Amino acid sequence: MGYEAKPATVTVRFKPGHKYHGAEAVVRGMSIGEYLRATGMDGGEGEDTAATLRRFFDSLESWNLTVDGQPVPPTPEAMQVVDQGIVRAMNNAWIQSLMGVSDDDPLPETSGSGETSPAPPIPMAPLSASQAS
Repeated sequence: MGYEAKPATVTVRFKPGHKYHGAEAVVRGMSIGEYLRATGMDGGEGEDTAATLRRFFDSLESWNLTVDGQPVPPTPEAMQVVDQGIVRAMNNAWIQSLMGVSDDDPLPETSGSGETSPAPPIPMAPLSASQAS
């Protein structure tokens, strides 16, 4: 029996003190093909801002946003009523999470640069002119 490899979901949250702290969204991840196309790592141009926002709304499963006290459904139509700043912030946090970068989980200031490898260094002899060509 195989493992069902479905795109994971990402929960976007903002840390205390952030302008949008308290806002949350659950967004589906991307397949590797989608990710490569979106970032341009497939050799293409990558997505522009409009395409990225469309992808965010197409991937949005839920959020806790309201406008004038009314819940806003997580649909592409919400782009017409939700403040662009919070949507862009959520989109950016989603993309950073997909890339493995998180502003909410940085290394501590006391984090060292790591240890020296216990393996001895491999001796390297310079190439002669005949070996270099």
